[in-house]
Amino acid sequence: MEKKPPPEVNEFEWLARIDPAYDDARHKLAQRVEAPATPAPALAVKYREIIMAVVLGCRRDPAIDTHLRRALAAGATLRDMLEAFQAAVVLDGFPALHFVLPYLVALHEEFGDSILGVKSAAPAATASTKKPTTGPVSRGMREWAWLDQMDPAYDGARRDITALVWTPVAPVLPLKIRELVACVVLAYRTFPTLDGHLRRAVREGASVRELLEGMEAASLPGGFPILHYSLPFLNTLHDEIEAGTFV
Repeated sequence: MEKKPPPEVNEFEWLARIDPAYDDARHKLAQRVEAPATPAPALAVKYREIIMAVVLGCRRDPAIDTHLRRALAAGATLRDMLEAFQAAVVLDGFPALHFVLPYLVALHEEFGDSILGVKSAAPAATASTKKPTTGPVSRGMREWAWLDQMDPAYDGARRDITALVWTPVAPVLPLKIRELVACVVLAYRTFPTLDGHLRRAVREGASVRELLEGMEAASLPGGFPILHYSLPFLNTLHDEIEAGTFV
């Protein structure tokens, strides 16, 4: 007998019927992350939605479409989202970019060039044209020096593409948000170079509160281990800044 497809159902409506107490708690947490009101969020909603989309892209989850659309509704441009994924794939691999591109193309076709936010000769006021305060966080790491010795042609190409991500001349997506995206991916992967990117984000103007709210947003689609892994790094940063010892 041929199996019939399951009926159309809103999964969370079903969850609310089966376990209303849990769904209520889930809903309140999601509201706090996706639509914060009081106190006012440090990290703009459009960046929260981009971060959630990045994590969903790393997971190859089709729910990414909802969050890309929410990011647009909150004021993000298509260029913001593309640049976020360009930063993410340095750490998660090009399949994340491959996965998101059809969604970005579809949005472009649906809404036209008005959402593109392409870089112009006169960058928008929010775009940074200053030289980044720090270079690539991997500078001086012996692993890269070894790679350069063993395969200089490949390492040169790698450095070319990472320079476009970490030290762009006039990015649409601010450098601090690029670094926050990198931090989210590294926390998702529980990779210790998270510390270097958190510190570079602060040097590029991010507050510890913005970094924390980014991790809170990432934890909705990526799970609480993202937050658990990043909290010790954030705690140390907070203590150093409060004590005036952060450099």
